[in-house]
Amino acid sequence: MATQDDLRTIAGKAIADPAFREKLLKDPEAAVSEAGIELNPDQMKALKEMDREKLEKGLADLDERLTMACWGKAQICGWD
Repeated sequence: MATQDDLRTIAGKAIADPAFREKLLKDPEAAVSEAGIELNPDQMKALKEMDREKLEKGLADLDERLTMACWGKAQICGWD
C-alpha cells in the first residue's frame, strides 16, 4: 500500500516529467509500477477513475502552489 509520501512522489513526478504524466493518464498501473510504487486496489481504482481534466488541473494547481512557495521562500531568504 502506498503511503502519503509515495502519493506525493507520484504527484511530483507527474508535475516534473511530462512523459510520466502522460503515461500516468494513459496507463496508471504501468506508470506507478515503473516508479517503484505499489498502490493498493482502492488507490489504483481511484487513480483510474480520476477524470483526466481534473487530474491535469490538480497537478497544474499543485505545481503553481509549489512554485509560489519556492519564490516566497527565496524572497524571505533574500535570494531575489
